[in-house]
Amino acid sequence: MHVKAVSQIPDASLTAVCAGSEKSLREAEDETGLPGFIDYSEFLRSGDVDSVIIATPNYTHAGLALKALSEGKDVYLEKPIATTLDDAKKVVDSQRSSGRVVQIGFENRYSNFWRSVKAVLENGDIGAPVFGKIESWRFPMRGGSGGWKYDGQRVGHQLLEEAIHYADLSNWLFGAQAKPLAVSGFIDGTEPFATGHLKSAFFVVEFGERSRFIVADTLEGFGSDLSLSIAGEMGALNGAVRSESDDSPDVESYLKLRDRGDRTSTTNIQMSGQLADLTASLGSFVAAVLGGGPQGATAADGYTSLAICEAALRSMQSGRTEPVRPLGGRSTD
Repeated sequence: MHVKAVSQIPDASLTAVCAGSEKSLREAEDETGLPGFIDYSEFLRSGDVDSVIIATPNYTHAGLALKALSEGKDVYLEKPIATTLDDAKKVVDSQRSSGRVVQIGFENRYSNFWRSVKAVLENGDIGAPVFGKIESWRFPMRGGSGGWKYDGQRVGHQLLEEAIHYADLSNWLFGAQAKPLAVSGFIDGTEPFATGHLKSAFFVVEFGERSRFIVADTLEGFGSDLSLSIAGEMGALNGAVRSESDDSPDVESYLKLRDRGDRTSTTNIQMSGQLADLTASLGSFVAAVLGGGPQGATAADGYTSLAICEAALRSMQSGRTEPVRPLGGRSTD
């Protein structure tokens, strides 16, 4: 999908590909017609690479990003930024010291639905948000190449595949008011901590003293059903995105609003689709690299979304509310 997305961005073009195996390399070369590399260092130093897109199993993200930054490359890094907070901080520190652009692939920020939600909050239509909930009910996750998404060592945890998108959205929507401070979570038994994958989980993020955001994620359902509710000091909104699968062309999407003037409205939203959202996300990255516009999710945003999920996992194990570990230092219990 990244190949198709880049082909739709006027100011960018693919110049080379790098893969982890001969089989994957042959497939990439056949698909793109571009020169390919197995050796990542050779790929970075080939002279044809200005920026890199890293779309690999989660456990490789931080190391590949750090290597690219050390070679002076800008990086579009699929989420999560890393599988540990220590590695995530290394990426943030390297990005800041190098001055390069690092953008995390939270393409949900570019969907028509979530942009509409963001606009409602930025316009002050419901006042300051105080409560939010995202509930995702969907079919089991695809395994990924070689089944890595069901391998705890390579995925880190499946919260870092699906729910981390919602952790980012919660921070994107509520984080302008207050920082995420603590998380309480629940998961379906103890096995997920050994295997790295789950069936159902939910967690509550505390933003400052007053605001709370709930994320509920079920990966044992059917179809693809995502709902949102937000209550503000002066109004409220809710909405949904529903389809038979995450790549289905038939998508039902709407947003209902009661604004600060007590007026109600319903808007049916035309969804742009995964490819269009990814293209928009990559387009903002290219614009930032060229100095022509603000980028999307930063490396620091990537750290925060991971920190929320990491706190949720600690809470699920301890049975207590756990602090979100801030980028600049340790939080207090």
